[in-house]
Amino acid sequence: MRNIEAIFGGILALAVLGVALFAVMNTQFASGPDSGETAPAATVTTATYDNSGAPPAISAASGQDLVCECYDAAFSLSGKVNVLSPEYRTGFQQCRARGGVDAGDAWTAGWNARQSGRPYEASCRSYKRRR
Repeated sequence: MRNIEAIFGGILALAVLGVALFAVMNTQFASGPDSGETAPAATVTTATYDNSGAPPAISAASGQDLVCECYDAAFSLSGKVNVLSPEYRTGFQQCRARGGVDAGDAWTAGWNARQSGRPYEASCRSYKRRR
C-alpha cells in the first residue's frame, strides 16, 4: 500500500515541478528604470481598442472632431468590457481631460448607446442633434 502512495506522490511532485518550471520559463520580467534601460517615449494614437487589455488612447487628429471620436471609441469599447473596467475609466478621463465636459458626455453617451436596446440607431451625428 505504501508503494502505491509513494508512486503517486512522486508523480504529483513531478507534475507540480513541471508546472512551476513552465511558469518560470514563460514569465517576462519588466525592465524599469533600475535595469539601466530607458523607457520608450509615450505615443498617443487615435481612438482604438485591441484585445491586449491596454486602455484606449484618445486623440484628435487635425480636422477630426474629438466629441465624435470619444463617442465612437466608447461605443466600440462598450461591447468588449464592463463599465467598472480600467479601460472605461481611462477612456473617459482622457476624453474629459482633452475635450472638457462635452467630450466626457459624448463618451458616456456612446457607451450607453451600445448598452441600449437599439444600438443600430446610435451614431455620433444623432447624438449631436439631440444635444
